[in-house]
Amino acid sequence: MKSMTLIGALVGVLAVSMSAHSAELTPYEARYEVQRGGSQYGEGTRKLTQQEGLFKLYSETEISLLFLSDRRRFWSEFVVDDGQVKSQVFTYKRNGTGRDSGFSGTFDGATQQLIDNDSSQVLAVDTATYRMDEAASIEQLRFDIQDADKQQFSYFVVDEKGKTDELKFKRGALETLSLPYGEVEAIKVERVRENSRRETDYWFAPELNYVLVKMAQRKEGDEVATLLLSQIN
Repeated sequence: MKSMTLIGALVGVLAVSMSAHSAELTPYEARYEVQRGGSQYGEGTRKLTQQEGLFKLYSETEISLLFLSDRRRFWSEFVVDDGQVKSQVFTYKRNGTGRDSGFSGTFDGATQQLIDNDSSQVLAVDTATYRMDEAASIEQLRFDIQDADKQQFSYFVVDEKGKTDELKFKRGALETLSLPYGEVEAIKVERVRENSRRETDYWFAPELNYVLVKMAQRKEGDEVATLLLSQIN
């Protein structure tokens, strides 16, 4: 069951020099294979649309391993203000083996509060600092990685439980990847954790508008799961 929890982190449930002012987020729809040890045992999708300045993100992974199953879905609506993702509404749902879970929140711009949509309660969150949901933070990273001068990234987010967290990343090298989609060059980004047995790496492809093309997670050096791009529109 611990492996299933780690796999869920894959959702949340993504060397071209470009200055920050020319960076942008472009809509896309990507499909992925979830692999472990070279064998496929799941699939995922990530779709970003935009209409009149509002971005809508949908992310999903669904896996099956022996008698275990796990489906995780994220919905997020956000705007980009001066290069910063600002979430408005987000929802997380997990179904499968074990207990189902979920959370839905709304950032109320008028009151500067985070509202639990299920209970209508105001959560004790400083929304001046924590204004981004965890799923949307991958789009912020996708945006920021387009600035070749930026080497480290830090985001204050609200996670799938409605709790606050700080996510840290650092830029790696440009690598050539062989994916189900084909061969692409992508920038590696490492999740920075302190005192953790988990490691997570991300790859973003400049030639595909910096879309997330690979994500790999390990625990104590052993592969937990790897997300690999198979199709993109």
